[in-house]
Amino acid sequence: MAAAAGNASSATPATDEAIRRHGLRRTVTRALVAEVLARHDGHHSVEEIEALLEREHPSSAGMARSTVYRVLEALEAAGLVVAVRAGQQEARFEWAPDEPHHHLICERCGSTVEVELAAARALERELRSRYGFEARVQHLRLSGACASCAASAASVANAASGSTERGAP
Repeated sequence: MAAAAGNASSATPATDEAIRRHGLRRTVTRALVAEVLARHDGHHSVEEIEALLEREHPSSAGMARSTVYRVLEALEAAGLVVAVRAGQQEARFEWAPDEPHHHLICERCGSTVEVELAAARALERELRSRYGFEARVQHLRLSGACASCAASAASVANAASGSTERGAP
């Protein structure tokens, strides 16, 4: 992977600093994966991350998928990356080194919406006042039904109850 070392210089000082600040040793593969995620907003599958790496760092084309997974796992454990797992769908990864990060995840269609929750701060305050616990709510994952799926379910339920009422003697 020596050829990738030249491309590792394209990692920004901010990305390198974030890696070190979160207690990780900076390696070429960590720098490349972190930089790709930092440059591209949104939630990315491992395949998408591999494609971005190959496009932006051609010398990384031979990087094994298991290496990408290991790097993502280390970045997630350090708090630099958020992994969103929705039911049976594959995990999607996003760069989020310092900001609180919250998601609404639809259990039906798998859609993910990033939200800002003032309630997270209120939860921290309540935990502090009730239990003396100093919580840091960095990532909340709330599962349920998105507006579209909830509306579809409601219309199906309404149609079913209407047909039952009409069919009753």
